[in-house]
Amino acid sequence: MKYVNVILFFAVIFSGLVSYIVIPPKKISYEEKRKLATFPKFEMDSYLNGNYTDSIDEYMDDHLPFRQEFIYLADIVKQYRGLHYESKEGRIFVAQKPKKKKKTKRNKTVAPEFLDEFEEQYSGDLLILDGAVYALNGGSPAMSRKYAAMVNDYAAKLKGKARVFSCVAPLSSAFIPVQKYRKYNGLQQKTLYAIRSSLSNGAIFSDVIGEMNAHGNEKMYFGTDHHWNALGAYYGYVAFCKSAGLNPVPLSNMEKKTKYNFLGSMYQHTRDLTVKEHPDTFTYYIPKTNATGLIYNAYDFKNPKKAKLFYHTSSGGNMYSTFIGGDNPLTKYTTGTKNGKKCVIVKNSYGNAFAVYLVSHYEEVYVVDLRYSKHNLIDLIEQNDIDDLIFAIGMYGAMGNGSIGLMKRLGTQKGGGAPISTVNDTIITPILPPKQDSIVQ
Repeated sequence: MKYVNVILFFAVIFSGLVSYIVIPPKKISYEEKRKLATFPKFEMDSYLNGNYTDSIDEYMDDHLPFRQEFIYLADIVKQYRGLHYESKEGRIFVAQKPKKKKKTKRNKTVAPEFLDEFEEQYSGDLLILDGAVYALNGGSPAMSRKYAAMVNDYAAKLKGKARVFSCVAPLSSAFIPVQKYRKYNGLQQKTLYAIRSSLSNGAIFSDVIGEMNAHGNEKMYFGTDHHWNALGAYYGYVAFCKSAGLNPVPLSNMEKKTKYNFLGSMYQHTRDLTVKEHPDTFTYYIPKTNATGLIYNAYDFKNPKKAKLFYHTSSGGNMYSTFIGGDNPLTKYTTGTKNGKKCVIVKNSYGNAFAVYLVSHYEEVYVVDLRYSKHNLIDLIEQNDIDDLIFAIGMYGAMGNGSIGLMKRLGTQKGGGAPISTVNDTIITPILPPKQDSIVQ
């Protein structure tokens, strides 16, 4: 029996080593929304300081045979965290608020598709109702006034030069399809309308929640992700058009496409099996207006990369990156709408799905990510003769001191404001993740 145990032990070790060699290593974990470790190149300095062996350990961890199956088993164990109970509305799971993570520097080697995380902070629990996740948050009228003060400051500086719009999206919890949770709709209305009552200097309020309430029986948010879907973003766009005096393009005049099996950020946070069993159908709408884009780095306009309005091959956990390719510091789109009008959209990730609709109304659309851009927003607007500045963010961004501070800083930081001529630019095509199996029709 002792010899049998020894043989079995070495057989397991040997089979594990063989599997590392035989099974091709994956480069990307779409389930975890990150790149996997690569085998390190040997360098003497790295070996002597221990980094080389640490990198090998990381590689072995990331490429453990049957690693995905082990993650699935871990999800089953994690399923029993928090509070579970049955109600007449369905199965409900209330997860504990995650601990605040330390800020880390943005990894420049990671593709933009992997930066669209659930970065915004929220207060309260996560509610899982029939496989859909909601952050139970009603916002704060007090924070609304701080956000409005920031918008008012831009409106004062740009008076006579550009219009300034506040276009803040509510959270999905405003539309939980159960009467007992309707209070979150009222709380968010109170929060968002506090912005309206606090705006001054000609700043214009876009009534996004009012427009969405008129379509409250429609599915406007993902169940497995914290973002609104293309339909919700469309109603946000309609609300903006109404406040800007524009005629929104009907959805029937756009091309409709659909992908399947989207498991987004909320699934990544909860790893709840009922959420995994209810993946989202990802439907989006493509305006008929042509648009070509350039992605600029955080500080200047050197060596831009080509940008598309829609990244149709984005799939798996990164499907939301279908909209403008995810988060980049500054992207400029030149459109087929030859009317001389220009706009700047200041956004967090919520604004990605919103931005795609505006190519129908502006000849140039600049998309500025409040978290990553170091360009001076005032210079960008003045030097490029921008007509409209639009703050198109999710409510998380409007309710956080940190994000409000970042939006303020956009107007004072030292980065360049005017794109250089693109005629002689070296255009670099971005490397996108390999296409996964997904159905597009």
